[in-house]
Amino acid sequence: MTKGVLIFAHNSTAVDYGMLAIIAGGLAKKHLKVPVSLVADTGTLAWMKESKTITKAKKIFDKIISIDLPYTTNNRKLHDGLDSQTIPFINSNRCTAWQLTPYDTTLLIDSDFLIFSDQLNQYWDIDSSVMIAESMNDLRGGRERILDKKVSETGIHLFWATTVMFKKNNESKFFFQLVEYIRDNYAYFADLFRFDSRQYRNDIAFSVAKHIINGFETTQSYTLPPLTTVFDQDVLIDVDRKGKLTITTDFENSGDYIASTVQNTDIHIMNKQSILRHADSLMRLI
Repeated sequence: MTKGVLIFAHNSTAVDYGMLAIIAGGLAKKHLKVPVSLVADTGTLAWMKESKTITKAKKIFDKIISIDLPYTTNNRKLHDGLDSQTIPFINSNRCTAWQLTPYDTTLLIDSDFLIFSDQLNQYWDIDSSVMIAESMNDLRGGRERILDKKVSETGIHLFWATTVMFKKNNESKFFFQLVEYIRDNYAYFADLFRFDSRQYRNDIAFSVAKHIINGFETTQSYTLPPLTTVFDQDVLIDVDRKGKLTITTDFENSGDYIASTVQNTDIHIMNKQSILRHADSLMRLI
């Protein structure tokens, strides 16, 4: 039975997701000691060749799976500390992971999720077809909003599709088909589950699919661990040679920053530009 990590990368006008995937893939491969594969569109792969990052990618990824660029009308406001810009956000094809993965058991991760431990190795052999991160924990603490916990103010529990582990069987196939159906009928499910339909979120689609499969109730089924998370208003400011990350965290977007450090901990860094600014330092850790 094969197991490995799968990462999607679709470049936007502002973010080099290919480079993010190289960093995330290299760290996952090093600390989990499993193969890693990349799913990327032809335009992203062309840029990786032009920017000469494809050489690094070929060393890290056991398979590079080329696909067409998914169509999207999604836009997202991305912060880089106190600065922000609204850009196209291409994330609607995560439901194809079941068809694309080369592994019997797959850990699907976002390209801004950096693995610095072997914690997730505990989950490969659990008898569960699909497991998703149960929740997120703010690194600074005290800033979680209701929409970080539920799909809406009165809605169901929100799981975080930043990490998803699945076995390739009929049950997980149905789950991903259901996610695709929810994506294609997002306005209907938004009305049914009372969430905002203006921006497609995998977290919401995966949470609704899990809720439906669980018989429209919250169950104590297996989940992946909560994500240690820093918001995109926060800034990664240093990565030392021993893998200690220094991050300045903002309180309620007020400009009130404090410094925090983290080491040997898997971490979801939503400020993608701050990861890219430290790409060379992060690559030295791989």
